[in-house]
Amino acid sequence: MSKKIYIIDGYNFLYRVFYAIPPFSLKDGTPVNAVFGMAKILLWLHREDKPDYLIFTLDSRSKARLELYPEYKGTRDRMPDNLKIQESIIMEMLQIMGIKHLKVDGYEADDIIGTLVTNLGKDKENNIFILSGDKDLYQFIDGNVAIYDTMKHKIYHEAEAREKFAVDPKYIVDYLAICGDTSDNIPGIPGFGPKKAESLINEYGTLENIYENIENITGKTREVLENNREIAFVSKKLATIDTAVPLDNFSLTEHIFAERNFLTPEVISFFAEYDFRSLLPKEHIQTKNFSSLNLKQIPLLGDKEIDTCFNLLKNTRTVSIATYGERFALVGGSIYFWGEEIYTFETNIINLKPLFEEILSGNYKVIGYDLKKDLERIEAYLEGESSKEKSGQMGLF
Repeated sequence: MSKKIYIIDGYNFLYRVFYAIPPFSLKDGTPVNAVFGMAKILLWLHREDKPDYLIFTLDSRSKARLELYPEYKGTRDRMPDNLKIQESIIMEMLQIMGIKHLKVDGYEADDIIGTLVTNLGKDKENNIFILSGDKDLYQFIDGNVAIYDTMKHKIYHEAEAREKFAVDPKYIVDYLAICGDTSDNIPGIPGFGPKKAESLINEYGTLENIYENIENITGKTREVLENNREIAFVSKKLATIDTAVPLDNFSLTEHIFAERNFLTPEVISFFAEYDFRSLLPKEHIQTKNFSSLNLKQIPLLGDKEIDTCFNLLKNTRTVSIATYGERFALVGGSIYFWGEEIYTFETNIINLKPLFEEILSGNYKVIGYDLKKDLERIEAYLEGESSKEKSGQMGLF
């Protein structure tokens, strides 16, 4: 019987979700956009795609690649602080969801994925989808193995991979050996880009065969190949994924996904704790108002309240905003400075432009549930390109 198996490249997935979901935080300032994004995608996969099995893989440092080339992945920045904070929360969430992860010391997630694909792919009843954006994993695309880019909602089989790289998937390691890969700091051959890799591979095939036929290659291309033979083969080794990772205790049945009850009481409690209201079943959503939050509601009616807001803003350096109205029309909303009062406003009652201009100056941390829409309304209210420039300085778009 045919089985659908999803294998997730954990940290690749984590970074992509982090940068895809606009930043937002809990009341205490804890960033949770990546946690929310990961939860939302997992729920979507369970509800819509229904894979029979889901395997979440994690990286360790590759000892073999670092010994071969100490600069491997040396150009990568360290994990952003706002993502590092969320990493442990996501691991906790996976545990609560019953999603087990695979991590093996000394091996990258790519190597674990390569080993799983090689072993599980032998059974042609297994339809395997690798959820990742890494180019080197395209080398495993086969009749029953595909790359699934969930961010673009696109599945790459052999034809789609060939269209993307202009070479067959089996030549991806040779492709990366020639043109390199900046994300992993695989050097490649200096001066040779994707077009040169495509041309050489489509004429000669593998890197080995290119060098075996170097007598047939002329001019500058031959000179560069001859001068960079060693780094070319080092690059190929760096791009070649290990398919013999020791996974002695691996059991596919531990990664059952579709048949499990996903929204358990523990998962629902976790979503409620982190205020992921949109992920909760309707019967578990508790409508809250200001009184239930023990906050005193203060309408902004005059200069006295506005002056108080200015002082609170400069003292706390953090503000939470919620607005309502049309997409480009601000009608009203609330402003909160993490105290015991929440300030409400209607734009037909009071002029809030000086306060909003100060908030959008880039000197304060601004938090909101749907901040993009909030800022669209505020920008329209401020009526001018200058306001758009100010909000753009905050890096929210």
